[in-house]
Amino acid sequence: MRWSILLVLLLLVALPLVVPLPLPAAAQDGLVDVGLDPGHSDADVGASGGGQREVDLTLALALRIQPLLEAQGLRVALTRLDNRPLTPMNHRDFTTLTRLEQEARIAAVTPARIYVSVHFNGHPNAAIRGTETYYNGDNFGPESRRLAGALQRSIVGELRATGYDVLDRGVKEDLAAGKPYGHFFSLRGPLPSALVEGLFLSNPSEAALLRQDSTLAALARGYAEGIRAYFAGE
Repeated sequence: MRWSILLVLLLLVALPLVVPLPLPAAAQDGLVDVGLDPGHSDADVGASGGGQREVDLTLALALRIQPLLEAQGLRVALTRLDNRPLTPMNHRDFTTLTRLEQEARIAAVTPARIYVSVHFNGHPNAAIRGTETYYNGDNFGPESRRLAGALQRSIVGELRATGYDVLDRGVKEDLAAGKPYGHFFSLRGPLPSALVEGLFLSNPSEAALLRQDSTLAALARGYAEGIRAYFAGE
């Protein structure tokens, strides 16, 4: 009996030593710090090249980015964890179908402090290459542009650190893409947002690079460092 009492006392003494690490203020408030959107789905696979599909690469990359952000103490929510779309994707009008899907993705991770959409590029001209980041100047314009700039700088820097002299295609307003519906639907949410086009799957050299683990690791570090720099006000 005395041993049982002693064991209980020892446990009671030890319990206060097991203290969980404090969550960031945003997480304590139930607010997501980063809404991370792996672009596309099996209903809209995006660009392709070198036997790879954008829908698969964006999810693989987002799953690399998430733990890097969480290691910074940030709370992260992904818009998807598999290749299924969030909406039926059966509307006859493709623009409406796209809008509904993107609205559902934004709603799935908000409220959040920022929204970052992960993409890879494609172009009919296979010689086109490089990295570019878009923002919506009419939606949290200064903050969205600052987020886009931080992501672009960091991603380009990390890719160049691997030895690839990536073409810096710059930070652009999404209207420059010339979509018939204007602003990207993914950049219309109620928060600062940016969309990164990492590399061109339509470019054989960049598609080959995206088969390498070192390239995906560099891209993930670039996203994580860009988001860190944004929150730090750098």
